[in-house]
Amino acid sequence: MKRVLSLVALSLSTAVLAQTTTGKVGDLPLAVDLGPKVSMLNDAWIRKAYPRFDGRPDAVFRTEDGRVTMTFQWREAKLAPSEVERLATEYPAVLKSQVPGLKTLKANVMQLNGKNWAQIILTAPGQSDDLRRELLMTSLKGRMLVVTIQSNVKDFARNEAQVRAFTSSLKSLE
Repeated sequence: MKRVLSLVALSLSTAVLAQTTTGKVGDLPLAVDLGPKVSMLNDAWIRKAYPRFDGRPDAVFRTEDGRVTMTFQWREAKLAPSEVERLATEYPAVLKSQVPGLKTLKANVMQLNGKNWAQIILTAPGQSDDLRRELLMTSLKGRMLVVTIQSNVKDFARNEAQVRAFTSSLKSLE
């Protein structure tokens, strides 16, 4: 029986792996693994959702239930790889001054596929649940790349496994 269960688990994991594809993130020198639970939104949707050109992300992904979005902005701001750690220590002060009613704020440096990323997670009051924002920032070809993961707290908790699998697969194409 144990062997049968192992074979079933192996075939299920193989089916999931077969459905995962690595795709380029828009025009960015970045790739990510896409499975059936996360999809990339098309340019028309992005233009409609973000009508201001100066604030429009380069790419947007969302979870299967549409409750968590992950936006990518490759900013013109210069950022050297050696400056990523400084972002994690200095940027929280900026957020404290800009986000009214900030409830929680955590910052650290993490590594994804050999690259340092500043990770800043904050929560702020929302209408029915607290809002959650996670900023992942790194240097990509000498410029700042910002990945913003946004949802409310409960929806993030339901989708966290999908989001973590997605973000842990980010690969620089530099």
